[in-house]
Amino acid sequence: MTTATALPAAAGTALQPAVRPAVRPARPGEESALAAVLAGAFADDALMLWAFPDPEHRARVLPAFFRVHVEQCLAHRGVLVAYQATAGSEAARGDGQPLGALLFLPPGLWENPGLHDGATTDALAEAIDAPGHREAAHRLEAITRLQTLRHPRHRSHHYLAFVGVRADARRTRAGEALLHAFLTEVDTAGQAAYAETSSPAGAHLLAGGGFTRFGEAIALPGGGPRLAPVWRGPR
Repeated sequence: MTTATALPAAAGTALQPAVRPAVRPARPGEESALAAVLAGAFADDALMLWAFPDPEHRARVLPAFFRVHVEQCLAHRGVLVAYQATAGSEAARGDGQPLGALLFLPPGLWENPGLHDGATTDALAEAIDAPGHREAAHRLEAITRLQTLRHPRHRSHHYLAFVGVRADARRTRAGEALLHAFLTEVDTAGQAAYAETSSPAGAHLLAGGGFTRFGEAIALPGGGPRLAPVWRGPR
């Protein structure tokens, strides 16, 4: 299943409010491009810095790490793309340059993964070159273990795994646009939503969408960052 789950520090920065990116579901064939967007968005995130302490290793494996998550969520129609719409047919097709992406899993899939999702752990180990980087592998295992202990069970919900925006697009409010599109889908289904955040800006973004704290923070070992679980009930 998913491992690190957070919002990049500047994803919720609300600048240039007149700019309104469009949002659409991701399409097959976009995995690499969206993984690259998320890798760039999370390159300086506290959780990623802790999970991958070697800077060279982190820069090399983040695209592969995020591609695994994109593929997993895309298999369940759980990937949204923010893009800068332009005039003409390109805007109608949604072919504008991707500014950011949001990954989520629909109700039940985090708790009861199918065969495809069950293979994600092995895919992540390969993506991060776990045999050659045991410290990073142990840290990801710690994140997963602690998240599993705290994840709400027996309460149907969408799980928001990642939302990230390109560094050069953080003034476009793409993070807000992605969250709005996600919550529209959640509310249409009459469902709740759950996430964890590792930054004040991420917490601010989700609070603006109606999320509230869900218990105590998840403290990662060895002085790692703290993840704040948040919950948004059905609307």
